[in-house]
Amino acid sequence: MQAPSHSHLDRPRSAWAKLKNQEISCAEALQLLVDEQGIVNQSLLDREVSDRFIRLFANKNDVPRVIPLLLWQGCYYLGSPVELSKETIATISQRINNQIKLVPISPKSYRIWYYTQNTDAETSSADLIVNPLTGELEAEDISESTEAGLLQAKDQIARIKTILVGALRHRASDIHMEPTLKGLKVRYRIDGVLRHVTTLPQELSRKTIVALKVMCHMDIAESRCPQDGRIDEREFDAKELAVLKKMDTRVSTLPCVNGEKAVIRLLPKENRFAEIDKIGFTAKTLPIYQKWLQQPQGMIVLTGPTGSGKTSTLYTSLLTIADEDVNVVTVEDPVEYVLPKMTQTQVHEAAGMTFAAGLRAILRQDPDIIMVGEIRDHETAETAVRAALTGHLVLTTLHTNDALGAIPRLKDIGPDPGLISDALLGIVAQRLVRVVCPHCAEPYTPTDEDLKALGIERSQAQTSQWRKGKGCANCFNSGYLGREAIVELLDIDRNLRDVIHEGTTVQLHRHLNDRNFSSFREAALEKVTQGLTTVEEVLRVIPHSAFFTKPVEPSTLGNGHRVRQPLNLVN
Repeated sequence: MQAPSHSHLDRPRSAWAKLKNQEISCAEALQLLVDEQGIVNQSLLDREVSDRFIRLFANKNDVPRVIPLLLWQGCYYLGSPVELSKETIATISQRINNQIKLVPISPKSYRIWYYTQNTDAETSSADLIVNPLTGELEAEDISESTEAGLLQAKDQIARIKTILVGALRHRASDIHMEPTLKGLKVRYRIDGVLRHVTTLPQELSRKTIVALKVMCHMDIAESRCPQDGRIDEREFDAKELAVLKKMDTRVSTLPCVNGEKAVIRLLPKENRFAEIDKIGFTAKTLPIYQKWLQQPQGMIVLTGPTGSGKTSTLYTSLLTIADEDVNVVTVEDPVEYVLPKMTQTQVHEAAGMTFAAGLRAILRQDPDIIMVGEIRDHETAETAVRAALTGHLVLTTLHTNDALGAIPRLKDIGPDPGLISDALLGIVAQRLVRVVCPHCAEPYTPTDEDLKALGIERSQAQTSQWRKGKGCANCFNSGYLGREAIVELLDIDRNLRDVIHEGTTVQLHRHLNDRNFSSFREAALEKVTQGLTTVEEVLRVIPHSAFFTKPVEPSTLGNGHRVRQPLNLVN
């Protein structure tokens, strides 16, 4: 099935066409084209008006910085983002042999129009661009470049391709397309944060979602139920596939108040996982975690909410220990990346292939190392624990707020606490924080509010190493480039096993505070005081309760300034 293009129906008739047919007056045409804020409705511009105006100048560099809005009764109506002198106006009028009238417009509207006149709709580079108003190199504006590409799109399929290519250029992990009363709101998730890109007109909202569903071979007649799919690569030509071939696109639709919302997840097909020492472990916690991975048996639990990077840490860990002399088997929901040197199987609950059923089958496959995507129920928890006690290294995940929360959760859904305490090697809880952009980082002196938020004195803060990004072309003026994990690590020793077996949650808290374990707070303080991230970013992602534990001694904070290549970690 092919998506209906109907490009002549997608684009509304231009204001100039309506004016020529005497359907509206010149004043009404201008009101349609330019709103009170000076924003130009670019979809109502007429290409012929622009072409006629530009052809009057032999040299393209001589074209004034204006948008030709209308040509009516011997007068050009020009949208101008800057105030022009009388001499300039007279020169332009004499050059084109027509009267001119200026209409104030926003600089953004002019830049978008300029890019549509001077760029290719299929451009896929994300280099610095020249600001047509200042002539200076500057960072590309995500919103402006995407809107310019959408203006050149001939149909709905082309619009979706433009949005996809724009997301890939700007390192987005997800695309959100949400219907609102004003139109289809498009947002990119970049480094874990949603950024508004553009809003498609209301009349295109439903058409765009339907075209996306056709590209994914979904049922376009069904809009009352959620659907899932993948964009068919056959929808793209060779040039487009060169950009998209390394990505897997997972599409999910959801009925909502104003129509259907679609979310496109962009997953790299190739192995793009970092070394274990680049995930975000501190110098204190990395050797402990690596020691766990070398154990012949036991259970390692990774915990955190959706989007905290658990899958990246799991896959990186498996790649570290997978070798020809061990049998590594995983059961996942879903298999997000196909990894070498291991057997991966996927949950299919409708067919009876649950985590528990998959784990039982794996135990009959002579495994050495087992990865269980998630522990959700008693049967899976009990099987995983018993596997860890009978000579297998088991890696798995839970959804809890911190490392300590994994213990009562396992005791609640799992077997006898004594078995859990014997099986556990350790627990890792993590969050992803954005890293200060190395290209625009500047020294930063923390304020009293910063220190109060972290609960430390200025003497502990190592203020000479604090940094903040001022924003540049490489980080799209956010001040951050890439993400890495903040890790809370709980090493299960003999004393802690006794507390898990016999004690309460309160006793667990007291025991951990007494031994000064590697908490979120300690890891966050180290990254901030070494200039890797900022207080604002840490407070955004770390549970506030983590900053109300036992104070961290100055000696526990890391020393020295580290510079890492930014990572883009997945869920």
